[in-house]
Amino acid sequence: MFWQLLFQSEDESYGLYLKPVAGPDEITWRGRLKLSYKIFIKEIKDNRTTELCNSNLVIPPDTKIIYGFGCSKVFKKSVLQNGELIIGVTIKNLEYKEGGFSKAYSPKSIPKNLIDAWKDQLFDYQPADVEFNVQGEKFYACSSILSKRSEYFAKILSGQWSESTVVQGENDDNNENDGNDNVTNDSKIQLKNNLTKNNEISTHQIKHRIEIYEYDSITFSSMLEYLYTNQVIWTNKDNDSIAVGLFRLADQYLLSDLRERAKIRILNELNLSNVSEIMFNLASRYEDLKGPVLKFMAKNFEEINNSQEFKNVLANLVNYPNYNVVLSEIWAEYFKIQRVK
Repeated sequence: MFWQLLFQSEDESYGLYLKPVAGPDEITWRGRLKLSYKIFIKEIKDNRTTELCNSNLVIPPDTKIIYGFGCSKVFKKSVLQNGELIIGVTIKNLEYKEGGFSKAYSPKSIPKNLIDAWKDQLFDYQPADVEFNVQGEKFYACSSILSKRSEYFAKILSGQWSESTVVQGENDDNNENDGNDNVTNDSKIQLKNNLTKNNEISTHQIKHRIEIYEYDSITFSSMLEYLYTNQVIWTNKDNDSIAVGLFRLADQYLLSDLRERAKIRILNELNLSNVSEIMFNLASRYEDLKGPVLKFMAKNFEEINNSQEFKNVLANLVNYPNYNVVLSEIWAEYFKIQRVK
């Protein structure tokens, strides 16, 4: 991440600012929002160090970045004693602690497979040649980028697996569908050039058509955006979480990084209202997710047991075939917690 640290004269005072500078692969400030910042300026004279900044230059995580951080009047010029000035910034990782879970978030460098995919586009440009039909809504992407980013898509698009329909002719008019040709709902996905609207795509260039039935278009578009940018949209247009859907998608499509990020998101979003559905419908099938969700549910089971969401599970047991097994595990964990108390 690139930053510019500015020390400026402001009439009788000095100003100190930290401004973001976009990197060549940086699309949003999302990675920077998960960090905390402390801008400092010190004066050293006669082996004594004096702090010249105040608490206004401590910036917590999730502080909105517009033009940057800072203050126009950090200290008056009159307080300087002609000593040595040290100006700098300390940047720290945010640690998630919601819902009793703790997981450090460390911004990562751009994945090599994403860099390689876009680099290939520079020297051997490939237009969108894959069509996804997600419950009637169409999306378009480049097979070269999908294959670089996902072993699952690499095997599908090479013909090793059968999910993809390979378009044999250049004028396969029978494969065109009437209906809504918009790529996204309210342009939720913001990719340029390679994820394109249907009316901008020539049917001549489509080589693969893939039908997606089990996921909604918003969740699927978020996964595509991740493949193209390594960024993740976690909510739909109503601001409801789609972390569970993304976890399932990432697990099915062998996207280990997205799967881990979605798992962390699910654990941080756990609450009394959603834990029943997550426990009985999702976590019981994934051991790495099951443990923490089980402990959360057992710890809060008296309240959860009286919640409307838990009653909804009881009223629709046909949808939860493992209910009895999962409930026995919850009771076992619950009694274990009670004995410790």
